[in-house]
Amino acid sequence: MRGLIWNCRGAGKKGMATCLSDLISDHSLDFIGLQETMKKKITPRCIRRIDPFGLFHWEWIPSMGKSGGILGGVRHDTFDIVS
Repeated sequence: MRGLIWNCRGAGKKGMATCLSDLISDHSLDFIGLQETMKKKITPRCIRRIDPFGLFHWEWIPSMGKSGGILGGVRHDTFDIVS
């Protein structure tokens, strides 16, 4: 099982979605957690840019002001999602 926990300091930065997508595929990640996303809302379009094949289940906590925000994803074929 491989995972990544990263204090990314802004998930909306230019090139961040491509970087995350590449990390997921290059390292065969099973889970990913991003802290300090600084995003109040994560859109389906943003998720598709990170996970174009829909291999992960994603959940997030919005940021408050200019700090915070968490985005987490787990691979469907590795984990059973209960609730």
